[in-house]
Amino acid sequence: MANIYKNAQFDLTTTDVTDIYTVPSNSRAIVQNIHTANVGAANTEIKAFIYDDSASTSYQFAEHTVNSGDSKSISDGSIILEENDKLQLQAGSGNIFEGTCAILEINREDR
Repeated sequence: MANIYKNAQFDLTTTDVTDIYTVPSNSRAIVQNIHTANVGAANTEIKAFIYDDSASTSYQFAEHTVNSGDSKSISDGSIILEENDKLQLQAGSGNIFEGTCAILEINREDR
């Protein structure tokens, strides 16, 4: 099994739920941190979801208001994602949030 450290940058330009990272079909992943900055002019909320591919459903796991000019870690701990699951974010206003996710991807082909 190969361990691959990755990051996934994001710029939420809309208020739509946005896919930030999708786990490859031969891997699992640990999202170690989701860090965002409010680069806009208003205090705005951000929501985080896991799309569970096996259930075809999204589950919200975080919601925070981030003040203009501030940054925040929006995950309170590590998040485990299985094959084809997705990490998704949604902004209360477009063009407000930018950030990065720290991810450990574990390729399972060699097991």
